[in-house]
Amino acid sequence: MINRFLIALSFLTIFPIKLKNINEKDILNSVIVFPFIGLLDGIIAVFLVLILKQIFSPMVISLLLILSIFSLRGIFHMDGLSDTFDALFYKETGEKEKDIHKRLEIMKDSTVGVAGVFALIINILCKFVFIKEIIELNKFAIFLLVFTFSRWSVIPIIHYSKPAKNTGLGALFIGKINTQQFIISTLLPAILLIYFTLKKFSFLPLIVVFLCFVLFILKRVFEKKFGGLTGDHLGATVEITEVAFLFCFLLCEKLWLNF
Repeated sequence: MINRFLIALSFLTIFPIKLKNINEKDILNSVIVFPFIGLLDGIIAVFLVLILKQIFSPMVISLLLILSIFSLRGIFHMDGLSDTFDALFYKETGEKEKDIHKRLEIMKDSTVGVAGVFALIINILCKFVFIKEIIELNKFAIFLLVFTFSRWSVIPIIHYSKPAKNTGLGALFIGKINTQQFIISTLLPAILLIYFTLKKFSFLPLIVVFLCFVLFILKRVFEKKFGGLTGDHLGATVEITEVAFLFCFLLCEKLWLNF
């Protein structure tokens, strides 16, 4: 399990972990600990808030938190988000196979288009505002669940989808994990969900159900527009899920306080 965690850590973050004799099967098996990498993100986020709130305002803390998480992850997910939106906003010709091929070509292009830039700006802006609001409410412990869930969110998509192409990082995972791996990977998010629901946030199951519906929609869109999923789509899913979770939590919390 420790070896799988280290593989996932080296795969999903910028930590310079050197592992020997690692094959594709080892990388595939590491998927079950993806949520633990998310939990690590959450722990770092909560720790930073606890330290920085003695010094800075929620606005400054939100900015520093976003920079810290980005520094930890690198460009892996953000690049996937921008590439996905650039390809999604490609003007269709009406020929399905040709359009799918063109979108996949756009995602391989190293340049970033207007749609990609817009998606990145909206993503960062939403995170900044939502995180700031949650810190002001002193509910930042929920970051543990938010980041754990966002890392887990790619697993059901990986399990139930097919790859758009046979090469790339996404092809290592998509359509290749079994039901047992899916169930095991769900244990940590489920435990955290139960804990936070019983502790103070009784509306959390509703948020998770809604976010699972969002994942279903993303899967359908990706399969329709690209003929399957790629690694870029998985990165985009993480970013979209985080923003959606933060917003839904903030909305429910605000409504809850008014009742």
